[in-house]
Formats: sequence, C-alpha cells, structure tokens
Amino acid sequence: MYSTFLALETARRALSAHQKAMEVVGHNIANATNPGYVRREAVLEATPPYVAAPGTSYAKTGAIGTGVEVVKIKRIFDGFLEGRIRDANVTLGYWEGLEQILTEIESVFSEPSDVGLGEDLTRLFLAWDNLSSRPEGTPLRAALVEEAKTLASQVNRITRNLRRLSSDIDVELAAKVNEINSLTQEIAAQNHEIVKVIAVGNDPGDLRDKRDVAISRLSRLINMTAFETEGGAVTIQIGSRDLVREDFSYELTYVSGSLPGEPLVPDDIETSKILWKRDSMPVDIKGGDLAARLEGRNELVPEYYDYIETFITTTCDEVNKLHRSGFGIDDPRDPGDDGIDFFIYDSEKRVLRINPALDPEVGGDLSRIAAASGEHAGDGSIAFAISHLKDELVMEGGTESIPGFYQNLVARIGVANRNSGHMVQVHEATHTQCINNKDSVSGVSIDEELINLTRYQRAYQAASRFFTVVDEMLDTIINGTGIVGR
Repeated sequence: MYSTFLALETARRALSAHQKAMEVVGHNIANATNPGYVRREAVLEATPPYVAAPGTSYAKTGAIGTGVEVVKIKRIFDGFLEGRIRDANVTLGYWEGLEQILTEIESVFSEPSDVGLGEDLTRLFLAWDNLSSRPEGTPLRAALVEEAKTLASQVNRITRNLRRLSSDIDVELAAKVNEINSLTQEIAAQNHEIVKVIAVGNDPGDLRDKRDVAISRLSRLINMTAFETEGGAVTIQIGSRDLVREDFSYELTYVSGSLPGEPLVPDDIETSKILWKRDSMPVDIKGGDLAARLEGRNELVPEYYDYIETFITTTCDEVNKLHRSGFGIDDPRDPGDDGIDFFIYDSEKRVLRINPALDPEVGGDLSRIAAASGEHAGDGSIAFAISHLKDELVMEGGTESIPGFYQNLVARIGVANRNSGHMVQVHEATHTQCINNKDSVSGVSIDEELINLTRYQRAYQAASRFFTVVDEMLDTIINGTGIVGR
C-alpha cells in the first residue's frame, strides 16, 4: 500500500515539474523579441530515492525512485561573450561619437561648395586682379569691397559656429555625465535587489537581465570593466577606481573649460574635464562616447579653430602690408608714409571686417583703396601684387600658399571624417558579430522552444495518465478486494 502512495507522489512531482518547465518555456517565448532577455532553462533532477529502512524486507532491493523536480531555473549566460560585447560597445561608442563631431565640423566649413570660404577667397583675389587693370574704376572698387565683406562674413560665421559647436558639446557632455550617474544608480539599486533575492534562495534572472542592459548602455558611454561578486552584485570600475560597488555608486561631475577663441580669465580652465565628485580627481577616460566628445571639445574644435584663425590673420597681415604701402586715388599723403589697413581683425572679439574708412555703407571712401604703388591714378601695381598673394608661399613657414593652406585644412577635415566613418563600419561589424555569438547561446529560438513545449507537454500528459492508472489500482484495492465472482 505504501508503494502505491509513493507512486502517487512520484506522479504529482512529475506534473509539478513539467508544468514548471512549460512555464519557463512560455516565459522564453513571451520574451523572444526582448533584446535584453537571456534564455532560461528548467533544470530537472531526480528527487532523492526512497531507501527501505534497515532490517525490513526492502533493505536488499535498494533505492526506490521518488520522481523529478525542477532544482533551478538556469540562465543561459556566457560571461565571456558579454564581456566581448561590452568591449565592442566602448570602441564603437568612441568612433560613433567622433564621427558625429567631425561631421558637424565639416558642416561648419560647408566644403567643397560654391558658397564656401574657398570660393569666397578665389573671388576676392579675382576682384583685386580686376581692379589692377582699371584701378580708377569706382564699380570695380565697390565690387572688391563687397567680395571682402562676403569673405569676412564667411570667416566670422565659421569661427562663431565653431565656438557654438564647443558650447553644444559642453551641453552634451554634461548630459552624458548625468546619464552615467543615473545608470550607475540604477545598477547599484539592482545589485541590492539581486543580492536579496539570492539570499532567500530565489532566482533573480529578470533582474540580472535588466542590470546587464544598463551595463551595456554604460559601456557605450565610457570605458569600464565589470565583474560579478560571489553574492551576485556587480562591481564596475574605471581604471582602478570603483564606479559601482555593491549597492553604492560613485558620481562623476563635468567641469566646462573656456571656449576656443575666447580670452582666458584667471579662474578659467583651458580644457573641459570629467572628475570624480567625491574628491575632484580626474576620471581616467580612454574610450566610449564620452572620450570622443571630450576629444572633440578639447582638441579637435580648438585645433580647427586655430587653423582658420591662422589662415585669416595671415591673409589679413599680407593684404594689409601691401595695402599700407600703396596709394589710393588722389591720396594726399606723402610717399613713405603708411597708408591704412584694408582688413581689420579684432583679436578680442575674434571678428574680421573691412576697414570702415573704405566701406561706403558707413561713410567710407572707395577712393582710399590703395591699388597703386604711387600717386598715378592708372597704376594698379599694388592691386596686382595683392591678387598674386594667392600664389605666394606665406603660410606654414613659407611652404604653402593661402588657398593651399585652406584647401589642406578642408582636406584634413574630410579625411578625418571619412576615416572615422570607416572605423564605425569596422567596429559595427565586430559588434554585430559579438551580438550574434551571444544570441546563438543566449537568444530565444521559437522553433526550439516549441519543441521543448511539446516535449514537456507529452511528459505532463504521461504523468497525468499515470495518476489515472494509480487511481484505478487504488479503486481495485479499496473496492474490489475480497469480492468474489465478479
């Protein structure tokens, strides 16, 4: 009789275990399209056998099986593959951020273009060349002033937009730091919950999935390492310093430096910095989107700003040097006296403009444009010399012309942007391969889950049928024993 009840308990356990296994399959199917989900598997094991007590008739027959149970819900997770994905995230985040900044820098210059600074420079030198052939012509002088004003406006637009870009990157960096702080707080809170769930013997699989998603997002922003402790909490470090440990996170803070082209005041710092909030020490940033934006803010934008400023100040100096030595129409000054500048570049405000003394819109006099090397009205030698500055090697220590310097600057930006775009493609391919490797291990296959569902369903039905058979056996024992003639 006891063996019959043991059989019933075995069947009950079989029903319970396979029902639980089907629930796990259902959970997998429900989350098949969830990108952060890691497949689960019900681990079935035979329950401890019944062993007859010593001295009984069953002692020699050994163990009697007592059924099956789900000992745990296994999370099909490969830490090595997850680490590869995080490393790929750090690199891809850096190149994506760098490409975005270089694209924005390239858009500031709008080159190559018919309306870019290069074309304006060509038209300015052409206007000087035209003036050299008819230096007494007022329309040609007016056309020259308009071309110069167009060039000045273009230069001012570029320098202004580069400073604005730096300011925009400041805003983005501050937002990224806030996002990092929010993610680390989320991970620390999940650590706390996961440790509690593990401590009472339950499975925190879904919490771990959410934590892994947060860590993956974090790795796209900044270089980091993560490892799980014995209790289930994840420790995250930047360099050798903790960003998250147990249920506590350490905040970062962003300090903006001075913008390119602006004069420094004593309390300013020249570069933007990301610091540990707890002790104001610099964060060892070597990768991720944050590293790219810091590089753009502290290196790339100031570098290209310096290039354009070198370009325009040299152009101004060379044009002004020749212009001061020349004479306008009916110029009353004595030979040997300095004339006036053609361009004025305000070093404090970083603004280029035509000399107001030559601009008729503000009461200037076009006749004061110095096209001649003497007082002869038909002499256009100074205008001719200025027009040929386009061929003079006055940049980079006498190795490049003014147009050549600008063309090389534009080419440098274009090449840098194309290289960054190529690197994004390379590392996207690597990242995709890492994701595919993870999905092959941890991803949900609907076909596989349906096969498992059918398998567990059949086992459940068999266990249910076993219950029916045992019930019939009991009915025979209870209601049929001792009845004769039936």
